[in-house]
Amino acid sequence: MKHIFIINPVSGHGRSSKLVPWIHAYFMNREDEYQIHMTTGKGHASQLAAQYSVKDDVTVYACGGDGTAYEVLNGIQKGVPMAVIPSGTGNDFTRSFQYPKHLKDLKEILIQTIEGRNVQIDIGEANGILFHNCTTMGLDAKVTIKAEKVGKKLLLPSQLVYIVSLFLTLKERAPIELHLTLDGKTTVHQMILCAVMNGKYYGGGFKPTPDASVQDGLFDVCLVDYCSLGTILRLLPKYMFGTHTHEKQAHFYKADKVVIKTPAEAIASQIDGEVFHLQEYKFIMHPKWLTARVPQNCEIH
Repeated sequence: MKHIFIINPVSGHGRSSKLVPWIHAYFMNREDEYQIHMTTGKGHASQLAAQYSVKDDVTVYACGGDGTAYEVLNGIQKGVPMAVIPSGTGNDFTRSFQYPKHLKDLKEILIQTIEGRNVQIDIGEANGILFHNCTTMGLDAKVTIKAEKVGKKLLLPSQLVYIVSLFLTLKERAPIELHLTLDGKTTVHQMILCAVMNGKYYGGGFKPTPDASVQDGLFDVCLVDYCSLGTILRLLPKYMFGTHTHEKQAHFYKADKVVIKTPAEAIASQIDGEVFHLQEYKFIMHPKWLTARVPQNCEIH
């Protein structure tokens, strides 16, 4: 088997670049072949990943944050194993792999992933775009846009970047009319945010859908009603830790197909960190679509 490392050198304020000497050192006295690609700009990771097919007998490693993993996912051919080495800012997708608590060192994560095992996980699709973790819209998407700017300026932990960006964005909150269709039934909501989740976490560790699983074949949807600033501030800590499930402003759904429309105007959304402005979103779940390589001791099976 050949190991293909696609490294985004700017991820995590350059943290991904530290992987290069570790990779060389690991394979120095081993027979397995390996190759390192450094991305040079937007879309490059997708182009690199698309070069390989199942017959090449490779594992492709996305080395960076959730954005790098998103690009590799949207280039990789079905059946080619994909690993994520979480060296970016957010690293929310790999939280769903349930790493052992002691596994925090990046070098050790790299080695244990190379020596790991393959599992099958679900992948979502939104308007023809594959995503491994989440699509959010409304206030969340605005926070994501703000967080990208804040994260580049301030060397802060990913969750703190999200919190700072949230407070900077709260003044822009406004109700959004959203039409949600599940199993042929449409409901109308005046919402402030909506999260369509495959994984369990986003925003540097926020937990909007605590029951989500990347192996159950379903999206978990969380809608939060438009509410006052005081209510938002009360809900925020609960939303962060996933203890908001019994709040009357929060609504939860599970489905393998979801349609969301905002008839008044296009709204900001983010799909695994990539920003879009659309009026209609059609979600389709692809159960067990991705062969994911994970460390041996992850709880995911």
